[in-house]
Amino acid sequence: MKLVCGGVRLIFATNGLPHARIGLAVSRKYGNAVQRNRLKRQWRESFRASGIRCLGVDILAIPSCPSSGMLHPAEDMQRALDRIEDKLLQRMK
Repeated sequence: MKLVCGGVRLIFATNGLPHARIGLAVSRKYGNAVQRNRLKRQWRESFRASGIRCLGVDILAIPSCPSSGMLHPAEDMQRALDRIEDKLLQRMK
């Protein structure tokens, strides 16, 4: 399934494991190496802080705009992860 929230596009699927995994695909179109690495650090921290880690889901995160267009990448990621968590919990009911 796909989800776009702010400047982040997430593709996710259940994985059958008791924990979640995340993959980050940030191309050179996003910005230079410093900008790409900073984005990945912020997104990893958002993933670690979210409650989705205990759900069995694989997530691929892709920026949907260049660094100049993304104002709050960590907040966008947190909102997107919360929306995925809500969707998955609704499915389990």
